[in-house]
Parts: sequence; C-alpha cells; structure tokens
Amino acid sequence: MKPSRRTGSWRPFVAAGVVSVLGFAPGADAQSALPSETSGTSPSAKTEPEADALAQKSQKLEVPRPAVSAKAPKQERVPQEDPTVEPNARKGCRVDARFSGLWPRVDAVTFHPTTLEERAAFAKLIPALLAAAPKQKDVPPELTNVAASVGFFLETWTTPRDTFWVLRERPDGYHGAGAYVVRTGEATEDVVQVPHPYFDIGTEDIGAGLFSCPPEGRAPRLFMTATAHRYHGTPGETPEDPEHPADVAHNPEHLFQTVTDLTARSLPAPRVVQLHGFGESKVQKGRTETLTAVVSDGSRTPGAWARRVSAPLDEALGRGVKLFPEGVQVLGGTQNAQARLLQAYPQALFLHLEMSSRTRKALARPARLERLGQILFAPLED
Repeated sequence: MKPSRRTGSWRPFVAAGVVSVLGFAPGADAQSALPSETSGTSPSAKTEPEADALAQKSQKLEVPRPAVSAKAPKQERVPQEDPTVEPNARKGCRVDARFSGLWPRVDAVTFHPTTLEERAAFAKLIPALLAAAPKQKDVPPELTNVAASVGFFLETWTTPRDTFWVLRERPDGYHGAGAYVVRTGEATEDVVQVPHPYFDIGTEDIGAGLFSCPPEGRAPRLFMTATAHRYHGTPGETPEDPEHPADVAHNPEHLFQTVTDLTARSLPAPRVVQLHGFGESKVQKGRTETLTAVVSDGSRTPGAWARRVSAPLDEALGRGVKLFPEGVQVLGGTQNAQARLLQAYPQALFLHLEMSSRTRKALARPARLERLGQILFAPLED
C-alpha cells in the first residue's frame, strides 16, 4: 500500500467518548447591522430634526438585535461525531464506545518487538478462545492469567446484541502488540483486520462498524487491529526508512501475524478482510478516471472472493472500484505479510481492500457501511 501523507488519527464516529458541540456566532453581515458606537458623527452634533431621524433609525435597528443574540437552534449532529453511532442505527445496533479504547494515543505507545513469551501465551489463548466462543459467554478462567502473564487484559464486553472477549494491552504497558476481539455465540469464520490505524484515516471506525453491526446472520468471529502507528516503530522513523517494525502488514515477526496464523489453524475456512486507505494525490496522477477503491487478494491472479465483490462494490461505493491487477496496477498488497501467510492455507481466503479518502468518509453514512458489510460477508457459492 502506498503511504499517504498524514500524521494524526481521524476518528469519524468512534472517538474516546467525546462529542463535538456545534456553536454559533453572528456572521460579519449580522455584526455590521448592529449600531456602532464609533462610526459616523456623534448624535449631539446633529440638528434637532436630524437627531429625531437618527433616533427613529436607531429604534428600527434595535428591533432585530434580540434575534441575533438569541440562542441558535441546535444543529443536527454529523453521524461520525457521536462515539456510539454505528452503521445499522435503524436496526438498533450501536458500536460500543469501548472500541475507541482499543487505540491509545499515538504518543502513549512505546513500540517493542514481539517476545517469545507473547508468542507462547497467544499460542494458548487464540485456539482456546476460538474453540470456546461458539459454546459459552464466560471467558475460560484459566486464560485470564495466561493473558496477564504477558501484560494483556482478557475482558468480557457485553452489549445488547453480543458478548465479546477482548484481548488488549494494559494501559501501563502500551507497546503496539495489537488488540483482538472474539465474538461469542453464533458467528461466521470471517475476520476483520485494521492494520494501519492512525495512518489510514477512518479504517478503525469502518472496521469496528463492520464487526459490531454486521448483516443478519453474517457476524464475523474475530476483529484484529494494530495499536501503534505504522511509522512509530523506532525513534525518528520516517516512511522512507527500509524497515517499519510497527507496521503489522509488512512485519511477519509481529504478534498480529502470529494471531493471523493461529486463526488460520483454528478455523476450518477463515476469510480475512483487511482494510486500508490511500491518498488520492499519488495514485490519481496521470489517471483520467476516479479511483475509489482497489480490491485484491494479495496476488496477481485474483480468486473467487475478490472477483465476486468487485462488481457490487463498484455500485455501492461509486464508480471507480478496480480489481487488481486487471483494472489497476497499484495498491494490490502483493507484499502484504498476512496475504503471503494465508496463501499457504488452501482453506483460507484473504481480501485486501484499499479505499480512497473520499470513500472512507462516505462510509460514515449508515446505509453505505451496511451495504459494504452485506457485500463483503455474503456467502460464496460453491
């Protein structure tokens, strides 16, 4: 994926419990309509007729003043500004605000490479959680201590629709190891991955929405996200550096890769959809048509899943969705670590979805995000 030029994090509708308040102030035209104490000639210098005329004019001007200073009507809140707004609000589904806590402040994370102890602990945790999730809502008690031994909380989040088991780093030890959410009860073998939070603006919230509010009967089993900025792996790191240890999509030694591998071993037929974003300025250079998204399976010979979703995505996201490499020669994810790993598992499928900035912003609309989930998680016919 081509890096886009930005440094901050854009959280359109899953923010850390903060809702912006839209204020109102009179515009320049309204302010200029008010009588000014410093403009014009003093009334005392006027003749009596002129003073009477001025008094009458002043009274006329004072009439609208209460309307200017009156409290403005509350403006409609933009959906992405509400920390609990979700893609299927019409169906009563809400993205739990705790999802925003999966992403610490960028400067709160000091990246450390994955340790052998973390690998050993997660080799116990992931298979056991995936095996227990369809059958129970209580976390297997012995696993809580396993997670704690490597600095992770293993929590149970209960929402009106679901019970989730959440593996996340302790706040006193953020080191970019990722966060992992398992859905209990009935679920498919689909996995939603967000490898570049903070950098691929909005993919955090699109991913949380797809996972939390999926189409009826098509709820994904697992949500995975990085918890460090992809270019904050070492002090002074820049996008031009040859290696980026915090970039989970290109570091096969990261715990994110370990969890992907364990998932592929544990689920009979996993489908992994990985969300990315691209900056339009670079890829649009020299192009005559608009590029809204790129669909790929990480190879130069796209399989059935990539082919199946590309056409309906073109209708849902707006014209300009291209299938790699047939429709476009960029952003195919051929160097993606998870794509390469899953190619070794015949029963596993991988989908690399690159979205333009405009497309990601448009997915703040509930109907569009709902439609995206319907397309991505639709069953594949034999």
